[in-house]
Amino acid sequence: MLGALLAASVLGGVLLRDMGTGWLALPVAACVSLTVLALRPGRATAVALALVLCAAGIGFWRAAPIPRLAAPEPLVTAREFSGTVQDIPRRYPGHTRVTVALDTPVSALVVAQLPRDQRVAQGDVVALTGRFLPRPSHTQPGAVGTVVVKRARVLGNEAPAWQRLRTWLVRGIVARIERAVPRPAGPFVAGVLTGDDGGMTETTVRAFRAAGFSHLTAVSGWNVTVVGAVVAVLTGRGRLPRRWVLLVNLGAVWAFAYLVGMEPSVTRAALMATLALLSLWRGRPRDVVTALAWSAALMVLVQPAIRSHAGFQLSVASTAALVAIMPRVAGGPRWLALIATPLAAQLAATPLLLHHFGQYSLVAPVGNALVAPLIPAVMAGGVAVVLASLVHPVLADAAGILAWIPAQATVAVAEWCARIEWSSGLAPSLDRSAVVVVYLLLAVAYVLASWRWPRWGPARGASLPGTV
Repeated sequence: MLGALLAASVLGGVLLRDMGTGWLALPVAACVSLTVLALRPGRATAVALALVLCAAGIGFWRAAPIPRLAAPEPLVTAREFSGTVQDIPRRYPGHTRVTVALDTPVSALVVAQLPRDQRVAQGDVVALTGRFLPRPSHTQPGAVGTVVVKRARVLGNEAPAWQRLRTWLVRGIVARIERAVPRPAGPFVAGVLTGDDGGMTETTVRAFRAAGFSHLTAVSGWNVTVVGAVVAVLTGRGRLPRRWVLLVNLGAVWAFAYLVGMEPSVTRAALMATLALLSLWRGRPRDVVTALAWSAALMVLVQPAIRSHAGFQLSVASTAALVAIMPRVAGGPRWLALIATPLAAQLAATPLLLHHFGQYSLVAPVGNALVAPLIPAVMAGGVAVVLASLVHPVLADAAGILAWIPAQATVAVAEWCARIEWSSGLAPSLDRSAVVVVYLLLAVAYVLASWRWPRWGPARGASLPGTV
């Protein structure tokens, strides 16, 4: 309990500074401390209070304001740019998005929107022709703006060896899968397994976006959950000594995180899984609340700017919703869990989706409930295709059928959801204060529901092995 409270205090200190309400910190801390000491006097209470206040102070100190970087004048008027690709390309309807560290016309970090069919890799040196727009990015807080690219040329690659290895592995896996699994299912299987969904057609990408399925190929904590669950099944029931089980699980989780490029949501999930596995190794019950709180707090402490990353925020909010709802439905009928789980995750993500993207999808909870049982089969089928291709192409084609069936069913559900025209669209964006108010209201509603229906109350010692 104290561990979760300390992590929550770190995040609370960050939030206080980000909201510009730091002046409330001292009077609130004094009132809370005096109240707690009056209700539970004692040395242990005083020590716990001191630790909580120190944690909040550290969070407040680390949450230095993220400066709004002004675009240099040569950048605003330039039409030719060159620099190095810093991250893994992500494909969206109509364009491919990458982060580029520019060398010319000036040194600056920008987000580049490339033509969708442009193939680039992390570490590529690129020459770009386009125009600069000084608008902020929800995925790269350090960028001074966006370059809308008309033409791009790859001049070379300066990636270190570990990045080139990752690119080589991903391209090999994608090629093997797309040879064995027909379109449009093949590129989707590759996207789920590696995060590289560049082979998906424009029509399929738009259908996934309208249905609220974009997270399936963006690679998130859900994919890490599936990896951990599969490894747990393979190594469980005394097949390996406990220490080896821990090492194999940790190796699989972090190898997958490396393969998909260490996205913030995946890094958070891998860190959360690591904390849970280490607690099991030490013989302690797995506490997902503490693991979630500390995984988020550690990432913010190490890299404070990541708190503004949309992927990180969505990952934490959705996982918190799952941690809250899953113990309440675990003992009930399976259909209730299938409905409540994606509904809770979507509800938790909606305020942030409106804040960052101004988009909504009314069918996303239903669609995600339908495809959630299919995703583990898609990942398992993709792995089977890759392993079988190492033996013989005929075996890979046979394994491809196992991957094609659930993948094609997922694509069909996305296309069905997308045909409902009123189910998705654009909405007014929420500002940061409104997002905080909405989450406070959701928290109050959850507490009131727990009080009104005691069986809904927090499950003591709840352990959710699959929630990362």
